[in-house]
Amino acid sequence: MYWLIFVVNKPIQMKKTILIAFFAVTLFSCKNATETATAETAAPSSSCVKEGPEVDLMKKAITAYASGDWATMASCFSDTAKSWHNNDTVAMKMSDRIELFKQQREALVSVDPGTPNLEVVTVDSDNPQYSGYKWGHAWVTFTSKSKTGEVTKSLTFGSFAIKDGKILWEQVIYDAK
Repeated sequence: MYWLIFVVNKPIQMKKTILIAFFAVTLFSCKNATETATAETAAPSSSCVKEGPEVDLMKKAITAYASGDWATMASCFSDTAKSWHNNDTVAMKMSDRIELFKQQREALVSVDPGTPNLEVVTVDSDNPQYSGYKWGHAWVTFTSKSKTGEVTKSLTFGSFAIKDGKILWEQVIYDAK
């Protein structure tokens, strides 16, 4: 007989359990939604763009390098700009890097940058040292022709720190063979 009362009362207990569970889920869901909305509002802003003045600046520097226009290339960089290529452990002044490029270009007839893939990323930083910085990235396949007629291709990745319309430093990776 006891089991009969339990079976008859089971639907009522189930309804209560379901109502309590529904109420608890609703209560906790509302609380989490508010916390999530607050967290999303406080999140730092960032962006990634494929066009704009910083992209144009990188394009200008790459084009100037390819054409051997060293004055235009130098104008893209700050006076104190630094340059690291491949596994350099010490930065080179950009003005010294350009002098090195001039010497290297004496053996080449032409350099074609193809169609570079360029992007600029902006990320908020709590570090005042990086306030206002934008980070440029370039993927370029340079095709070079030497005076002996040899044609080489080099996939190159460049990372740039950009601020106030100038490149402050560059890090470039390529196959040096």
